[in-house]
Amino acid sequence: MHYFTIEQRETLERQLAARAAELRAGFAADPETEDETAERERERRELAYVESSLQRLHEPEFGLCADCGEEIPYSRLQANPIAVRCLACQRVHEGAAER
Repeated sequence: MHYFTIEQRETLERQLAARAAELRAGFAADPETEDETAERERERRELAYVESSLQRLHEPEFGLCADCGEEIPYSRLQANPIAVRCLACQRVHEGAAER
């Protein structure tokens, strides 16, 4: 098992909260075009991932790859705090999705 420092968790929490606020603010106006509607749907999915990450942030499993169970490096989580897979498993997942 691994542990993030309090500072690391707080940094990730600030990033996630800021992104959630940014996404919610974008929902103020109704989409006018098909492209805007598609973008809004993508943002709604992202917000769900962000909110899920905020809930999991203080759980012991946070930061462990959903596929292999290995630790996701903090640097990856800083770059993408909603990541649920390590880079190796993410590449496999994306390769499978392309087929």
